[in-house]
Amino acid sequence: MVALVSGITPVDPAVSSCLLCSACRFLLIKPRQTECGHRYCAACLENLFKTDNEADCLVCQKKVLRSKVYFDKAAENDAYAIKIQCTAYREGCDWTGSLRNYLRTHCAQCDFYVVPCANVAFGCEAVGPRRKMAAHESRECEWRMELCPRCEMFCVHKLLEDHIMTCGKQKEDCPVCGRADLTKADLEQHCDPRHGTCPNVKVPCPFKEVGCEEQLQRHDLDYHLRTAQQTHLLQMLSLITSLRAGKSSEGDPAGSANEGAPTQMGPAATQPSGQGTGGGERAVSEGPRGADPGVVALAARTDGLEKCVGGLNRDLDKSAQLIELLQQKCLHCEQVLLGLQRKGKTADSAGGPVGSTVPVSTNGVLVWKIKDFSSCLMAAKTEQRPSFYSPAFSTHPFGYKLCCRIYPNGDGNGKGTHVSLFLTIVRGEYDEVLPWPFRQKVTFMLLDQASQRHVKESFSPDVLSGSFQKPRSHMNVASGCPTFAGHDLFLKPQHHYLKNDTIYIKVVIDMAGLSM
Repeated sequence: MVALVSGITPVDPAVSSCLLCSACRFLLIKPRQTECGHRYCAACLENLFKTDNEADCLVCQKKVLRSKVYFDKAAENDAYAIKIQCTAYREGCDWTGSLRNYLRTHCAQCDFYVVPCANVAFGCEAVGPRRKMAAHESRECEWRMELCPRCEMFCVHKLLEDHIMTCGKQKEDCPVCGRADLTKADLEQHCDPRHGTCPNVKVPCPFKEVGCEEQLQRHDLDYHLRTAQQTHLLQMLSLITSLRAGKSSEGDPAGSANEGAPTQMGPAATQPSGQGTGGGERAVSEGPRGADPGVVALAARTDGLEKCVGGLNRDLDKSAQLIELLQQKCLHCEQVLLGLQRKGKTADSAGGPVGSTVPVSTNGVLVWKIKDFSSCLMAAKTEQRPSFYSPAFSTHPFGYKLCCRIYPNGDGNGKGTHVSLFLTIVRGEYDEVLPWPFRQKVTFMLLDQASQRHVKESFSPDVLSGSFQKPRSHMNVASGCPTFAGHDLFLKPQHHYLKNDTIYIKVVIDMAGLSM
């Protein structure tokens, strides 16, 4: 039952005048009786006392003490039995019944009952009958939540247009190959197994239809096609042989229908099995008069496949020469990349691409050591590498898979002045049996390497944000603290957050309420 209902009067006021509140003059709700014998609704009496412990009775003007007020159960039972009319009768509701039934069932079900919009906490001031407010909340309310078509994050409707303008410009790094400055849409297209361009994504062999079951990274596909030419040709010939066998089995009834006719033994008929294949094909393709058109069509299709195999073999020989030239160029590019990696060393401090290894910890705690932080900060300021990811970790062995993303030169309102740190939910093996959205409290810490004056930032996930829903792609959009740690903290001599050009970041996931 509710605590307070305003405007409820009995159908027959004369019968129940003693059950009216001394303050609001409506039927008593949660009645309280004062020491002087007068009755009030619980809410009306609280309004009478306000912040004091005594007040004047509105009927007899005697002093009433808060400690001398008692719950009147008998008056409540009598009030619940009074027959009333629905307070929304002016809007068209003709319901009548006891106050008890009104409070227990009808009030929550009446389509004419005036209620505020469900988004009142966000700022919507609309009120109206319940039957109309449902349509308002789903189609008209400016404060309703809608899913952004670009980033799949929930946003207020009146802010959605501005959100779409900004979210489309956000850049992401490919978690597989590390390519930077991709929008979310470009990232999904880049990682697509069939039509994408990511060299590290696994793709099926083009000869899958003829029996090749290889799954390999896109950059290894050319090498596989070159080294497996013989295997692919054998698979295609096996397919052709099976087609011939089906063709022959369909041609046997035609031969049995000619039993009793004189047998003509020609050269093709007397050749041993395994010889005279060409003559056999001509005999089958030409066929006797009245041959089944399906058999003739199958023979023609077989001849076409053999010609295609021959042409494909010639094309593969030409491609092999081109692949050798490309391999030489790739070898040169690999040498250049190795030289750049030795100079930068940023890939080692980033912990490698997310998802390439098993989680480094399975207890909800990550200690992330970032070496050569000055180089990382300089690379971020020059936009060569504005951000990078931590190694993956999980809340427990069968729990949420997570990682962190750091912007040494800041992101958003921390750009240029702070280190920004965000949490990212990565697609894991056990997502199907975990509760969503992710609700665990997250604590970021920048560790002081000489004392215990750590920088701490904590936040609770926004359950409406797409960042904490079940991942639909490799990972969700990162969310966290844009102003995690100011750059000035690393320059002050009394602090020891940066030592030997190395910082330590600790991430702790609150495991309260999470079943192991």
